[in-house]
Amino acid sequence: MEPLILYGAKDTPSVYFDQAANLFEITGVSLPANVLDFYNQVLEWMDKYVQEPNENTVLTLRLDYLNTSSAKVINILIRKLEHILKAGKKAKVCWYYAMNEPEMKELGEDYAVGTKVPFDIKPFEN
Repeated sequence: MEPLILYGAKDTPSVYFDQAANLFEITGVSLPANVLDFYNQVLEWMDKYVQEPNENTVLTLRLDYLNTSSAKVINILIRKLEHILKAGKKAKVCWYYAMNEPEMKELGEDYAVGTKVPFDIKPFEN
């Protein structure tokens, strides 16, 4: 499966999804003007990936900020990991938040409560 690599901009995150390298990361700021225009390709890639996932999938999310629309899409991505668990494989989310952004920590905790996917919630220094 071809990797999906999107370079971040002022209002969009960097996305690095590479099945062969077993790396699945979204980092930066997520404030795209049209969330679906940006994230459709990410969701489509993940739909293909969950059909034949690796034995262990770790989705790393290190978002400095995201808007409500982006938060909904991130929730959809996390839910897609539940399909991997149902297939008998391992999946988890590593949620990183800036130490000075307690709202982002709380958002990660909210996601963790709403899913069967295990979460590691860790601070990072800016």
